[in-house]
Amino acid sequence: MLNDRSIFLIDGDQKYSRVLSKGLPQGSVLSPILYNLYTYDLDLNIDRKIEVLQYADDLLLYVKSKNIELACTELTTSLQYLKKWLDDHGLILSPSKSSVVLFSRMRSTTPVHVFYDETIIPQKQDFKFLGVILDNKLTGISHCNFIASKCEKIINIIRCLAGIWWGAHPFYLKIVYNALIRSVMEYGSFLLEPGLLSGFKMLNKIQNKCLRIICGAMKSSPINALQIECCDPPLQLRRQYLSDKFLFRRLQLTNHPLIEKLHLLASFVSNSPYWTHKSNPYLVNSYYKFKSLSAPLHQSNMLPLFSCPYESLILSPQILNMGISKSDFLIANEKFNTIINKKFKNFHLIFTDASKHDANGTVGVGIIHCQYNIVQKVKFPPESSVFSGECFGIFKALEYILLAKLNNSIIFSDSLSSLQALEKNPFKIKQHNPIVFDIRKLLSICLSKNYNIKFSWIPGHSGIQGNVIADALANEAISCGDLVPYKIYCSDLLSIPKLDLDTSWKTLWEKSSKEKASSTRLQCDVTRGLRLHSHARVPSPNLDESEELA
Repeated sequence: MLNDRSIFLIDGDQKYSRVLSKGLPQGSVLSPILYNLYTYDLDLNIDRKIEVLQYADDLLLYVKSKNIELACTELTTSLQYLKKWLDDHGLILSPSKSSVVLFSRMRSTTPVHVFYDETIIPQKQDFKFLGVILDNKLTGISHCNFIASKCEKIINIIRCLAGIWWGAHPFYLKIVYNALIRSVMEYGSFLLEPGLLSGFKMLNKIQNKCLRIICGAMKSSPINALQIECCDPPLQLRRQYLSDKFLFRRLQLTNHPLIEKLHLLASFVSNSPYWTHKSNPYLVNSYYKFKSLSAPLHQSNMLPLFSCPYESLILSPQILNMGISKSDFLIANEKFNTIINKKFKNFHLIFTDASKHDANGTVGVGIIHCQYNIVQKVKFPPESSVFSGECFGIFKALEYILLAKLNNSIIFSDSLSSLQALEKNPFKIKQHNPIVFDIRKLLSICLSKNYNIKFSWIPGHSGIQGNVIADALANEAISCGDLVPYKIYCSDLLSIPKLDLDTSWKTLWEKSSKEKASSTRLQCDVTRGLRLHSHARVPSPNLDESEELA
């Protein structure tokens, strides 16, 4: 929302003209893909002055202008082009299910008239798009009222399940609350900040009410103590946490439109007097965190899965089980040498390891080729994880095998998670780590040259000589490792929101504890007692009533 400007938005609902002869059955998995292919050129047939947002059959057109009449004319013209495209493709738009909303900070505005095929589209004060209700002042009140009324009905489920001498355990009540109530309150809520506080206070009251029911606490119990007892942060901190995760997941794509828009919004927020006495939007705060990173971010034009050759996606790495456990500390090295001399005598042995001393320290990666005594040390930024370091060590080992043309090699790593990530089916994993796909691509090249490469897990810090040397190299790399490539992966950024949430919550708790020092400590003990008391069940037949209460 720009200063001294009015923004128009029109929301339309598209329907198939002949359901029986076109389309797929309800719920078909091919419906979204085929519909996107069918409507890929829709935005190309609309006036360039109009911005288009489309998700499945929900179509949204918006324009910004200082002149209301001019904006209405541009929207009407664009709808004429849209109607021609829909007629050519056998689709129709329902004007009665569509709406026009004028976004403006002006206290009084004139009615707007937007037409579709000589039918006026009704003007409304708010509209619902992808589950979020936006009002014409962007206060968030309409959305919060809708969520509050929806959650009030669900609270009765928790009331029915809760009880002192009977009912569900508080742990399971908390699961029900997270699944049915908190998920509804948090969906899209970080996009509405900053809005009117009265709307978000309604959501806070719902959270407070649920936590009291879960703990069995009285109304006089302090809210900050109930939040600590139930491990449920304040909703405003949760909204910032969700905003950080939302943005960090999308930073891996260089062409994502959100990055450029956030850059413009951040510049506007920092230079506009309108935001002097208002808190920054959560997404802007998340963008500032991204800009404050100490190293460049690894980005690409597409997801790693789609940039990887198909041959590398379907290969199955050979991961061995050496039969050595951490309990074999005294005989691990001897047992390891016996296995190598018996089964892998002609193989090149390469050990990799990664190390990180503290949360704010850098990550060191060490690689050693035992036969040739060739070592390499690499350093990663503080935001990186040990997992990324372990995966990069495996990647550098494959790079060395390809360079040295080693026919038979075994790569040993004490990171079971990195080997499991490499072993998993890439089409079924949720988080796409670029390093894992780079390992697959490099492994595919090595296998195409008939290099025999195997992987094996060995227990760390168990006295195996190669692992001890690799660990020492990783510790040295923290201070003097190679800085190429010194970059961060988006998968590592996902741990930052949780750390920031814990830090902010601890600060808020210390501040509120000082304000209610004696009362908070007393009520926290009372709440803990009530929680323990709510664990009770039907009295045991072997005890009398006094013993059971005790």
